[in-house]
Amino acid sequence: MHVTFGLNLDARQGPSPQSSFNAPVVGRLGFLSLLETYLGLARPEVAAAQRVAVYMGHLQRHDNGTRFYSASMKVDSVGTAVKLLSWRDEWLLGGWQGTAQASHPARLQELAMVETTALDMPPGEATRLLLVEQALKATGPNPITSVSLVDPLEEFPLLWRRVLSCLPDVKANPAVPHGEGALRALQEKAMLVMSGQEPPSKMSPIADGSVQLIRTLSFSTAEHWLSAHAAAHPVDRLVLAENHGDSLDTTLVATGGVNCGFENPSQLRPALQALSLALEMCWAPLDVGRLVDFLTHPVGPFSRKVRATLAKAVAEQPGIGGAAWVEAKNKIAADKDGAALVVDIEFWLESERWPRHQGAPLDALLARVDRLKEAMRRRLSGDPSIAATFAPAHRQCAAVFDSLCELSRQGVATLMPRQIEQLVAHATPKGASNPGAVSQVGCLRSANSAAACIEPADEVIWWMPSTPMLVQQLPWSSAEVQALKELGVELRDPVKQLSALAMQWLRPLLAARKRFVMVSPPPGREVHPVRQLLQQLIPDFEAQALDLDTACGSQLVGSLTEQVASLQFPEVQRHIQLPEPLKLSTNPQSYTALNELFNAPALFALKRIARLNPTSILAVEEDNRLLGILAHRVFDKLFAQADVLDWTNQQAKDWFRAQADELLRTEGAVLLMQGAGIRLQRFQMTCEGAICSLLNHLRAAKAVRVQAEAEFDGVLGPVPLTGKIDLLVELPANKVVALDMKWRGDNHYARMLREGGHLQLALYSSLVEQKTGTAPAALGFFILESGALFISHSGLFPQAQFTPPPEDVTVATLLDRAKATWSWRTGQFTAGQIEVVPHGPADDYNGPEGTLPVKGPSQWDRDYLVLLGGWE
Repeated sequence: MHVTFGLNLDARQGPSPQSSFNAPVVGRLGFLSLLETYLGLARPEVAAAQRVAVYMGHLQRHDNGTRFYSASMKVDSVGTAVKLLSWRDEWLLGGWQGTAQASHPARLQELAMVETTALDMPPGEATRLLLVEQALKATGPNPITSVSLVDPLEEFPLLWRRVLSCLPDVKANPAVPHGEGALRALQEKAMLVMSGQEPPSKMSPIADGSVQLIRTLSFSTAEHWLSAHAAAHPVDRLVLAENHGDSLDTTLVATGGVNCGFENPSQLRPALQALSLALEMCWAPLDVGRLVDFLTHPVGPFSRKVRATLAKAVAEQPGIGGAAWVEAKNKIAADKDGAALVVDIEFWLESERWPRHQGAPLDALLARVDRLKEAMRRRLSGDPSIAATFAPAHRQCAAVFDSLCELSRQGVATLMPRQIEQLVAHATPKGASNPGAVSQVGCLRSANSAAACIEPADEVIWWMPSTPMLVQQLPWSSAEVQALKELGVELRDPVKQLSALAMQWLRPLLAARKRFVMVSPPPGREVHPVRQLLQQLIPDFEAQALDLDTACGSQLVGSLTEQVASLQFPEVQRHIQLPEPLKLSTNPQSYTALNELFNAPALFALKRIARLNPTSILAVEEDNRLLGILAHRVFDKLFAQADVLDWTNQQAKDWFRAQADELLRTEGAVLLMQGAGIRLQRFQMTCEGAICSLLNHLRAAKAVRVQAEAEFDGVLGPVPLTGKIDLLVELPANKVVALDMKWRGDNHYARMLREGGHLQLALYSSLVEQKTGTAPAALGFFILESGALFISHSGLFPQAQFTPPPEDVTVATLLDRAKATWSWRTGQFTAGQIEVVPHGPADDYNGPEGTLPVKGPSQWDRDYLVLLGGWE
């Protein structure tokens, strides 16, 4: 077996024209796995999170409070373990034996002390190499007959060099120029400059097109160009895409090409988000946004349909345990397997939670991770796409579970949120790839690392080279570095590594036989060092660049897309004429429905007749609508108390404070979240102030009884009506007052009364009169935020602000105008005519004499109004 080995060849993709049986091309992890397999040393992979957990235990065992890492461990134990474990692994690769002398720096001595008990550490790369070295010396290198190194031997860590010394016929085959003519001269010159043998200087111009820079303002234009170029000029072509390869694949497939197989591993794949979201349900106060994410996420620990049902309940009443939640839960329990689903709901969402600053018990975390791991296991099947999606998630859960078991073995009782987040992150170091990102037959040769471009191609295209990953400096002091050298440890040399990295950057250029193309990223990105080198070597390199955005129509580039003529938005018609009349529902109408019909009949037709609904976006936000709903619930509960009118203000405030937590937990949990303290205090103060203010008004008026959310049915001429009156106040002498509560808007609602625009209150007055035989003595608005009460008639509420309507506007006149408006609008519908009223309509949109003025649609109905045109 002949092995081609390089430090970065694990990033190689292929396909390769030189591939042959029993001649693998591998990087460090690939070669190590291959050696372990042939030597009988293969074992299950150990997750990074588990190694971190074990090493953290050893650090804590030796932590007496004065170690150099003691303060860091108190603040960030997992992060500290990660960093120190990386030091340990790098030292071991350099030949460290885990020892230190008394004269050595304290950090080295203390880590050597930790190493005395770290013999049970899950094996890392260094430990695995030591075992391979021992086995090679004992059994020989069969079946390996030769090894070709694409990187110089001195660039490999010490333990790798020791393993390579046990293998036969190990030779270095550095990259060499493969070009012709001017391209080869450029390659040779670049090698001399990068190696420091010559200073950069201008060469003769390259006029044969063998070196080309492509510029564009967008990724999309460049992707379409490459697809068209590859289809028009089929050659042996290698595409190097260190970034944005997945986007390039998407465009290639969309334009008739095939996938190259570029992957973009991400920790944000849905299956890998499930564990973090599930563990978020452990914390108090509950983050309602995370709760909605957990319930609406495509991957979760129990039925997606069940979670969607609960999500709608939370969107309606943000919390757990409210009326909407209980109704949804009862609906789920009535379904098949409902009992088991209710158990899942109670386990994940209704069980105990723990404050973030105290941490969660390890046993509870283990139980949750174990159940999610089992849920992921059940999703695995023979379908490769499903396995590609859920296998990484199952491994993630297994790694976190093993890590938690190790911490439990060490006696850890609780974990903080930050520790859990870090364990999850280290359980998924590379994330998961798109199951559809696989190489297809006939694809272009591809690579995602410049160092992996070791085979020549007629044309090499370097896709969007930008900010490179540079060499990290050594994190240790000069005294520590010297001490490690005395112990025989060979540490990496950042200067030599940078030189080696520069030569790796040249490999795409050296691999080009006939043509080298660099497609630059859009403006604003960092310029790659190889592009800077070409600018220094080639005269007019930038000036001769092909600008795709200006050359798309030229014969050189051709047409990348079909030109589509622009169309103007259709003008909004004032009337929509239908061939048949529109029939209105005979169900009782609410004020909201009437308001839409009177002021925006097209909106009424879409919502109430066509029954169109906008896309539902389940989200929970703290806004005036939610605050108003919660305040209405407060007053609904308040006036359900039998003797509330006899309470003092302090008694009412004490009652509210006792009830508020339960109400907010079940219906307004968004106000209990971290960072919502000011909004919570504002809501509580507003409610307390509104309660006291309203009770003061009621006492002054000598109120006898108050009904909250009083339901009434009746008619408006031929129209059946229904409505709920926020507050119906009974006064002495059998007088009643109908009040509507609003969260804010003193000036708006006072003006509405003063100008006679209080149709809603007039309808309520009519409903009360039809049911009781007596019309309310007054109508009004109570503003919760200010505690102001605006009343239409004086002498009833001494402390209220008397705001009389115009003398010619009474309840009777408003009802007559409403009837006339109904007749006008229904007449239009009977004729099949729907009027489209814009925002802020002119006077010519008003109806005949005696109808209500037309105000136009509300801004909140934009989802419907865009269907009517006229939007931009």
